[in-house]
Formats: sequence, C-alpha cells, structure tokens
Amino acid sequence: QVITRKPVEPSENEQRFNPRARSAKLRVAEKLG
Repeated sequence: QVITRKPVEPSENEQRFNPRARSAKLRVAEKLG
C-alpha cells in the first residue's frame, strides 16, 4: 500500500461521481494515527 506524504485532494469530478473519495484523506489519517 502506497501512502502519499501529502493528502491528495479529490478533483471535483471525482467528488461528483465518487462521493466516498471525499473521506479518502480521513481514512488514510486514521490508519496512520
């Protein structure tokens, strides 16, 4: 599993078609925390 150093902001299109992408950063933060 590759974790980027900086959280990646999902693009507007990604948020529109994949609402779960919004919480992607939170999930990564929870795994690291």
